[in-house]
Amino acid sequence: MEIAHGEVAAIMGPSGTGKTTLLRLISGQLRPDQGRILINGKDVHRQSKSGLMGLRKSMGMLFQSGALFTDMTVLENVMFPLDVHTDLSRSMIRAIALLKLEAVGLRGAADFRPDQLSGGMARRVALARAVALDPSLMLYDEPFVGQDPISMGALLRLIEALNEALGITSVIVSHDLHETFMVADRVHILSQGVCIAGAASEQIQNSDDARVRQFIGGHPDGPVPFHMPADPLTQALADA
Repeated sequence: MEIAHGEVAAIMGPSGTGKTTLLRLISGQLRPDQGRILINGKDVHRQSKSGLMGLRKSMGMLFQSGALFTDMTVLENVMFPLDVHTDLSRSMIRAIALLKLEAVGLRGAADFRPDQLSGGMARRVALARAVALDPSLMLYDEPFVGQDPISMGALLRLIEALNEALGITSVIVSHDLHETFMVADRVHILSQGVCIAGAASEQIQNSDDARVRQFIGGHPDGPVPFHMPADPLTQALADA
């Protein structure tokens, strides 16, 4: 799989095929059993600790859970990466954090705690924190989950604006077909741990591959099994 600089690449496929695992490999949270992951020619898993930290400073990660610090306010959460990784003044850090919250429509919630937010709001705060350092690579794990239509549209525009204005590269893991096809330049489909297709959004939507058609159509019957491998049901019932 190759992802070009400046494009929005989507990683899609049935649950359990390794999409989130792939993001964790890219960010160096996990080590691969085989193969390599290169970012701008640098092998992520051959970096020293300081080298890996340097790579991570150029990445933004929107975790599936949001992963906000529960003992910090919304504003403090967004300020955190700027506090840790920059020498900017406190007033400048606060100003940048407020701008990021404004971009996701939540500057009015700056003094809230994470437990005062809805799931969708928490994810938008997490996105503001992820882009606080203006990363060159953004990794999104299910960014559209829990968003109402208005918030969804705003997030789509924000992802597109970040790529166009800053020239960053975005990798999106998502099950939301319509929204993902709207924003992605290229879509990669994973199935059973293997990348079975990678092409422009239009080509993926018109693919003749039965596995791709099954996923896009949401069909339980097809080459990709819906049921996990198990003993025959009659045997399991008899043993019970």
